[in-house]
Order: sequence, then structure tokens, then C-alpha cells
Amino acid sequence: MKRAVVGLLAAALAVVGVLLLRAELMTVEVPQPAGSYTDVVVRASTVREDPAVTEEMTRGLVSTCRLLVDADVVEDTFLPLGGTDFGFRLRPGLDEFERRELRGCLSDLRVQHLLLDVRRLTTITPAAEIGPDA
Repeated sequence: MKRAVVGLLAAALAVVGVLLLRAELMTVEVPQPAGSYTDVVVRASTVREDPAVTEEMTRGLVSTCRLLVDADVVEDTFLPLGGTDFGFRLRPGLDEFERRELRGCLSDLRVQHLLLDVRRLTTITPAAEIGPDA
């Protein structure tokens, strides 16, 4: 009988703990101002692949990862920046959680034999462009 009560108490504490932890970890969407965008620069490296397909593989991974953050790559902004660096712009801008989510996705090996190093990930809002003295 004593074991049953202790077990029931432990189970109740576990449920309460999970509910409290769940509330802390839930994603909160922070709306970004109209006109905001996020600029991203990545460095790609391939393993056992022809370097000529690096851009295509990078585009594929970016297309997959942008779905996680519910943003679109702005048309004609995916550009080679020299060497194996690529830049692109996402719209709307990403909040802090989404930037971490995107960085993690891009750094994973989701496309086999491709590794991306996120060099820059910056969200720009229209107010930030005007500056504090305006």
C-alpha cells in the first residue's frame, strides 16, 4: 500500500513537472514589423561531391530550412559571394527563436555530404534602418 501511494505521488509530481516545463518551452510567435527581413550568409563545404554542385545543394538545404521558420527566400537574392560563400534574404524578418531554429537547421547535415557554416544571420527592421537620430 505504501509503495502504491509513493508511486502515485511520484507520477503526479512528474506530470506537474512536465506541464510546467512544457509551458516554459512552448514557442511564442513574435510578429515582425512590416518590411522586416533577415540577411543570411553561409559558407558551404562538400564531402565526396563535385564542387560544381555546391550551389545547388546549398539552395536545396535553404529551401528545406526556410519552411521551419515560415519565411520565404526573396526572389533573386540567393547569390554566390565568392568561393563557397552564399547569401540570401528571407522575408518576413525572423525573431530570435526563428533565427536559432534556422541556424540549427542550416548547420545540420540534412543534405548528405553538405556542411554549412552560418557566417551571418541578421534581422533588419524598417525602424533599425532609419536609426535612432531620425
